[in-house]
Amino acid sequence: MLFTLALAFSASAQRYAYDDVEPNPDTVYTVHAITQDQFKELIADYKEYEWVMRSPRPVVVDFYADWCQPCKRLVPILRQIAQHYNGEVDFYRIDVDENSDIADVFQIRSIPFLLICPMQGEPKSVIGLYPQQEYIRVIDIALGRH
Repeated sequence: MLFTLALAFSASAQRYAYDDVEPNPDTVYTVHAITQDQFKELIADYKEYEWVMRSPRPVVVDFYADWCQPCKRLVPILRQIAQHYNGEVDFYRIDVDENSDIADVFQIRSIPFLLICPMQGEPKSVIGLYPQQEYIRVIDIALGRH
């Protein structure tokens, strides 16, 4: 079961292109594009009954689509947030149009959809586009830092 954190802010951000890269969980300052199969290998097997983290660090996963303008605006924000956490948290993104199974499992109906996976406990989710500091606040809460 996912716990959705509700946010009540809007954001304005510039649009940037995104360069997909091969996932490497030991690289910091980057948001890696992965598939649902790589999610199972790197983060957790989402089809199993009990959530068991495979990652050595907490993870934030951005579920997006190429046609989604707010998703495009989120890219530079997530890059800055990845720099803020300086390798303490791994950041990934999954295209929901190309990976519909995982989108169905997490009941993703709106994007951008961020899945925050702490080392212990259930994943948390955030739906929508918000200012960078709001994402940091919510990630910190999910990781037990507040």
